[in-house]
Amino acid sequence: MTFDQLNYFIAVVEENTFFDAAEALHISQSSLSKQIIKLEKELDITLLDRSHRSAVPTEAGQLFYQEALQLRKQYDQAISKLQNLKKQRNHELRIGTLPILSHYHLTPLLKQYSELHTDLILKIDEVEEKELISGFESEKYDLVIAREHLLNGRSCKIFTLTEDELTAVLPLSHRYAGAVSVRLFELSHEDFILMNPYTSVFQLCMEEFARYSLSPNIIRNARVESILGAVAVNEGISLLPKSNFEIFQPKGVIAVPLAPPVKLPVVAAHQKKGKLGQDVEGFIRFLQTALSPTQYSSAPPLDRSHRAPGW
Repeated sequence: MTFDQLNYFIAVVEENTFFDAAEALHISQSSLSKQIIKLEKELDITLLDRSHRSAVPTEAGQLFYQEALQLRKQYDQAISKLQNLKKQRNHELRIGTLPILSHYHLTPLLKQYSELHTDLILKIDEVEEKELISGFESEKYDLVIAREHLLNGRSCKIFTLTEDELTAVLPLSHRYAGAVSVRLFELSHEDFILMNPYTSVFQLCMEEFARYSLSPNIIRNARVESILGAVAVNEGISLLPKSNFEIFQPKGVIAVPLAPPVKLPVVAAHQKKGKLGQDVEGFIRFLQTALSPTQYSSAPPLDRSHRAPGW
């Protein structure tokens, strides 16, 4: 039994004749008759009394007609739900991000964008570096928000959202605590407490040390909160993004800019092989405009897929 056969049978009952039903279905009367006979053989029962000029349902045909209407209704409802699901998925924007949204005032912007675009569902997945890259490469995400350094060397389209910079995190008693800036080699003999090795910030720190041929004494790795507490009690010093200080507002430590500055661009990235759809492009433009209206209102997308590591 097929849904076509159900529809053919329903049409015959409602049109009263095979001829009228065939006309309504835009098929030949012969084809229609063959399908109804096939349906009756499968069910092993006569559905239509053919002894009259019109097609009159038998008792079994009347029962089957009601059941056929229910089956067709359920089928139509299932198709409608699937179409709605497809439409909904077509209007989903899957975003993977490092846990940095609050650092750069992105959380309220995401809420604002959702309120402005009620037909678009933002699905936001906040994960650490390894999972973010895995999801990006497997196309789990349409877009990722990360520090640019994490994406260096990958084939992707990169759009700058805002900038941060690496700073020396020192206890208030440190000899450079009051300095306008400090050079990395001036701290080379210190004990360092850095972020975990899987983070892009740690990797950037190591590249900066290598740039000046320095071999830092890293006494341990930790999360930002623990690092700030350890530096405050003179356990060591650290290198962290400047934005951490606005978020955590630590006591007993100070952030001193590095000289020369080490920039930490925060970017949105899209797979280079994928097409930049209107939803993705509109979302990126919104963030760029909101974070820096004059700089990005007419700026073209940036493609940095071929930058060498450490750029």
